[in-house]
Amino acid sequence: MKSRDLRAEMRVPVNQKGALSAGNTLWFPCLIVDMSDSGIMILSNREIPVGQVLDYRCELFPGNFLECKLQVMHVDDTRLGTKIVEIDEKGMSLCKLFLEEQYAHKLDSVRLK
Repeated sequence: MKSRDLRAEMRVPVNQKGALSAGNTLWFPCLIVDMSDSGIMILSNREIPVGQVLDYRCELFPGNFLECKLQVMHVDDTRLGTKIVEIDEKGMSLCKLFLEEQYAHKLDSVRLK
């Protein structure tokens, strides 16, 4: 029996536009499906191999952009499971703030039901 990889961080469902680039190639659009402190699940119409390192950027808050490098860990149809492999302190703080806000919104919507 295969053991499952238990995630340390909770994944937060999101619906956020972003852009990817493979090194010196042009940027192409993508969509975040969910994210955690260490990774992002992305929808993309491009074929990207496992192991590829991508530049990633998105506007998490008006005028505040997350920029980091992601490594593709697994591919499932049009979804890319990625791990954040390079991010600065400002980006990490922005990411954590965004995740906290998204999680709070999800909790509020559950409480209102």
